[in-house]
Amino acid sequence: MKEVSVRVAGLTGQGIEFATEVIVKVCALNGLNVYTFRKFPTIVRGGSTYSDIRISDQEVKAIPDRIDVLICLDESGVREAVNLLSNESIVLVDDGMDIPQLSCGVVKQPLKKKALEVNSRPNIIAVGFVSGLLGFRLDDALKILEKKVSKKNVLESNLRGLECGYRLFMESGLESLRLPSLNVLKTVVQGSDLVALGALSAGCKFYSGYPITPSTGIMEKLARWLPEVGGVAVQVEDELSAINMVIGASYAGARAMTATSGPGLSLMVEGIGFSSMAEIPVVIVDVQRVGPSTGLPTAHEQGDIDLATHPSHGDVQRIVLAPSTLEEYYSMTVQAFELADRYRCPVILLLDQVYVMNYFTLEKIEASKIQGRRILSIPSKGMIQVFPSYSDSVEGFATPILEGWLIVASSVEHDFRGLSSQDGESHAKMSLKRLQKLKELEDNPVGWEVLGDIDADEAVISVGSCRGAVEEALERITSPDRRFMHIPLKQLWPLPRRLEETLKNVEKIYVVEQNASGQLLNLISSKLPKNAWIKSVRKIDGIPFRAGEIYLEIVGQGG
Repeated sequence: MKEVSVRVAGLTGQGIEFATEVIVKVCALNGLNVYTFRKFPTIVRGGSTYSDIRISDQEVKAIPDRIDVLICLDESGVREAVNLLSNESIVLVDDGMDIPQLSCGVVKQPLKKKALEVNSRPNIIAVGFVSGLLGFRLDDALKILEKKVSKKNVLESNLRGLECGYRLFMESGLESLRLPSLNVLKTVVQGSDLVALGALSAGCKFYSGYPITPSTGIMEKLARWLPEVGGVAVQVEDELSAINMVIGASYAGARAMTATSGPGLSLMVEGIGFSSMAEIPVVIVDVQRVGPSTGLPTAHEQGDIDLATHPSHGDVQRIVLAPSTLEEYYSMTVQAFELADRYRCPVILLLDQVYVMNYFTLEKIEASKIQGRRILSIPSKGMIQVFPSYSDSVEGFATPILEGWLIVASSVEHDFRGLSSQDGESHAKMSLKRLQKLKELEDNPVGWEVLGDIDADEAVISVGSCRGAVEEALERITSPDRRFMHIPLKQLWPLPRRLEETLKNVEKIYVVEQNASGQLLNLISSKLPKNAWIKSVRKIDGIPFRAGEIYLEIVGQGG
């Protein structure tokens, strides 16, 4: 296995993301696997920022444990990286930069001076240098810039800077790290791409949303793509409008979706209750960030589990899914629309900032082709069941376009026809009907997986993007006396009955999540064996888990 981790660090406004994207796309051109994470502040210019780029000829599932190559355009980048540098690390800085003494190799180059000489920018000079250091051909990087930059004068400036940086490496005397070039076609994606594509594959025809970090990329993609398939995307004034417009579009017959983050989901809770009561299917994407309130808008956390699983007053029927891989960001988005229609309720997709906003390489995605929303044709006689007793009891949706029929959707209690009813007997019947319809999901949960040893006496339960770091951590534990099963829990509501059955003989359980209060552990505690030793593994610094961190949490107990 050949692996190199690169960090590009500096200040916002210095082109850190641009440099990252170019490096990632050169890696993809060479068939390599890439996993990235970017830390950045809310200010446009001046705040410290960096991108970690983990590159390998094998699959990588988490951010790196170390930094092999550090490119610093500002002194602050060195201070933030010190604990991740090894004696073999290479640090590239401008020759005029004052940095602390380091035990690794420091390479000082005239990045700013050369940028002025060729009328380019230091970040592009650095990209040229690191392209040579990683063993890539200059032509590969030139091709990426030619595709990415459209303005002739800007392109020419970048090409000059890239060539200049590449020459600096060739003259530096450093030995190339020689990353391999694989004969595989890789595509660079963000999680937001896969969610948007999943919505299109599912037949989504309407999107409304308010721009909020870190979910805005989903709206941007759908705003471009939906009109191409006859759909509509609307940017609205707030999340109250977003959820209610989505409910209205679904009531009118379209599959509809909105995307937000924690603060926006808080505003949507009344609409979520309405969707459940009126049995109007909607898909709500929540890309989690650090809270409460405004919190850290650009940082990574998994603090919305409580809100998503208990989003409104009363007995709200809802489905909450938490995809654990990039591929599932596509497939489970498709599933979310199918489940919303089947069970006629809101489906919340609980996503992670690290997957949605950052760059990754994928070889392929298995595309889904489904029918989409099925509309009920005009019946010749009888009665339309607007609120059917079972999820598959009608062949299609009754919508207001049915000539001669009144299709009622009410937020107050009603009978199965949709007509308002305030007596207790009707409420009891309808409440039990709504409760009953998700029972089959308890027995047949979405995306259920048990990885590792099904008969193990130790188990790890993870949520969302924690999966990858857990998998890599468990691969490092080679003691024959320790056997593990790993459950990446993807259906958070309704909770799977299988969880209790699968864990009944387990002696030690580790619950891995990224929030302060252990929301996942609290949610599943009723399903855990009473005599098991349980450890909550949490991280709340705004950065995803590293495999090494989880490894230390686990080997510290008996290993």
